[in-house]
Amino acid sequence: MSNLAGSRNFLDAFEKEFGRGREEFARAWRDHREYQGKSENAPRASEMLGTHNTLIRAAENLNIANEDAMQLRDDRGIGFEPKGKGRRTGQMVGAAVSDIVNDTTRGVYWLLNAPQATANVIAESSFGRANPELFATTSKFGNDGRVIYTSDRNSALAEGLIKKGKISGEDVMQPGVRKHGTGKNQHYIKRNYEPSHVYSLLAPTGFAINHGLGLYTPFGGAPGYEAAVPDPEDKSKTSNVIAEIGAKYLMSRTGNLLPYDEFKEARPDVSKGEYNAYKAFKWDKNADLNPFDDGKVTLPTGIIKGTTEGIHGPEVQFLGKGIPLTTTGIPFATALAGGIAGVSNKARPIRGGLVGGIAGLAGGQVLGAAIENERRRRNMRENTPKSVPLDPEGPVNNY
Repeated sequence: MSNLAGSRNFLDAFEKEFGRGREEFARAWRDHREYQGKSENAPRASEMLGTHNTLIRAAENLNIANEDAMQLRDDRGIGFEPKGKGRRTGQMVGAAVSDIVNDTTRGVYWLLNAPQATANVIAESSFGRANPELFATTSKFGNDGRVIYTSDRNSALAEGLIKKGKISGEDVMQPGVRKHGTGKNQHYIKRNYEPSHVYSLLAPTGFAINHGLGLYTPFGGAPGYEAAVPDPEDKSKTSNVIAEIGAKYLMSRTGNLLPYDEFKEARPDVSKGEYNAYKAFKWDKNADLNPFDDGKVTLPTGIIKGTTEGIHGPEVQFLGKGIPLTTTGIPFATALAGGIAGVSNKARPIRGGLVGGIAGLAGGQVLGAAIENERRRRNMRENTPKSVPLDPEGPVNNY
């Protein structure tokens, strides 16, 4: 009888958990942010992890989940199963199967499956840590900074917190406004900053990544590369600028390396041996976890690879996209550092973050280009026979 009861408990908890949708966890997550007095909009990494049912159940089983968040989930009927034969096991298994069916974990991968997306998540989380007010709310309004209670309709209308709907005839809260608290203490709160204003802070770091990937070349490929939509007669150029821009902007497509005879016209600093070695590195997916023997490392399936001596200098390959550390990594890091310094300005964090990010981006691009130019000049000197006059390459462009 005991085994039968345990099986029934397991199946009942499994069925309940498997049937729940992600939106139910999202509502509970938003409840918790409201309880904390935070804005509904949050860094995407926080939202992604805060609504991931499998991670939530794992944290509950490990006793590391937030107690208030657990109680709010319980209030919504999606709480942690009480101790009992099979119930918590059934709930955990149900969460895992639901994860597979609803592509919850794969959704995390899909969010991070491009360098630009990963860079945005890193930058957004960094800015949120540097200045939590970006994702917080205020309960003080008017020149006197007073709290407006929900019972004070006239003040709420005057401050634009609510508006009478023409169709419903009822009071409608305006964007970013929510009610907070209960009973006589219930009052209005409003997010400090509009979501798109906060997301605009990602522009400098996003530019650094896209520029380094060669996505800002609308008339063809980056030096030594084919266009994304190549012209049949000259693959380094495109005959369809609109399609070229669309392929790069929407799909992050870049062209392949040109044949060496054409490639060396744009990149005379690269020898044929270096060119072939780079092509082999680019397409090799065999795991190589020892970077000390040849300066290369490749994770299984080639999802992430790295080399200290690529044709663009030190480079990381992320899901097939090459990220040169000098002309991409340095500008990204300096743009991020400038943005973090800027958003720390409590009075004007949006403007400060943009100014700081742009300044950091500009400085990083100059520094990265200088380092890469010097590397190419040194490489050309080593590859050029002593009897041949040296003709150093001009300033670096993207790669």
